[in-house]
Amino acid sequence: MPPFATPHPFVSIGLPVHNGGRYLSDAIDSILAQSYRDFELLISDNASTDNTASICRDYASRDGRVRFVRQDRNLGAAANFNYVFHHTMGRYFRWAAYDDMIAACYLDRTVAALEADTTGAVLAYTQTLRINSDGRELGIDDRVTRKGGDTAAERLAKMIGPGDHTASLIHMCFPVFGLVRREVLEKTSLIANMPRSDKLLLVELALHGPFLELSEPLFLRREHDEGSVIAAEAASSAGELERQLASWFDPQRGKWFPATNSRLGAGYFRAALGTPMPLSERLAALRVIAGWCRRNVRIIGGEMKTIILERLTLSKQ
Repeated sequence: MPPFATPHPFVSIGLPVHNGGRYLSDAIDSILAQSYRDFELLISDNASTDNTASICRDYASRDGRVRFVRQDRNLGAAANFNYVFHHTMGRYFRWAAYDDMIAACYLDRTVAALEADTTGAVLAYTQTLRINSDGRELGIDDRVTRKGGDTAAERLAKMIGPGDHTASLIHMCFPVFGLVRREVLEKTSLIANMPRSDKLLLVELALHGPFLELSEPLFLRREHDEGSVIAAEAASSAGELERQLASWFDPQRGKWFPATNSRLGAGYFRAALGTPMPLSERLAALRVIAGWCRRNVRIIGGEMKTIILERLTLSKQ
């Protein structure tokens, strides 16, 4: 008899996908092989043109924990990521990528960590094991997460304060695929329709509470040439990369320059002003963000110049 979902699953997993047929079965198989059984899996197909839909329908017909929705049009990555969150119900939520996998004990370990936590942690994630397109192990990612701190401002400083963020998992945003408390995730902007919105989401979550890092490589991150960012980098010049990525997040915006850093800064300020915290802590968090803005003032200024020139060019057409 095939497994069936419980009426009110404790854990929800959302898998947004677009043309992911090559690796999708591996991702789904790793989820359905979990030793922890009380979960639902919602797959949302963003109007794929490959065999993604047929793969999903097959799994949904064989396992009652799997629900499949095919969108009528490509909503963009941001809307599709948010769709699977809004249409699930578990106390804990996790996004899954179509090309990554998780070890069979992933949910057991992360659920147990959050259930036992007494620090107010909002997210639990594991070490990352890198694999190639064929699933061969490439080694454990040795970047560390700049995390920690008892206050929101201290955690924020770890994430966006001075330092080499390219050596951090926050730079890669792997923890966004961890297990998150739904009640906290509901208070964030989720995945905004812009590049690096996953980084903004992690900052918002960190303002609400600390992260738990499990010292086991249970998240298998696939590295291949068809990944969204890698594909955009290969197809675009440096000047067009941000536009390509922005269009992937939201096709409706066209090729308008997204001014990513300016929007990130604005998002950081909104998060610090909107997250409940004592006044002294809020002021400390705002000082951290002001420091980030000072360090990025030239980039932000360049973005504003590009937007102005773009609008002037359009007005003359």
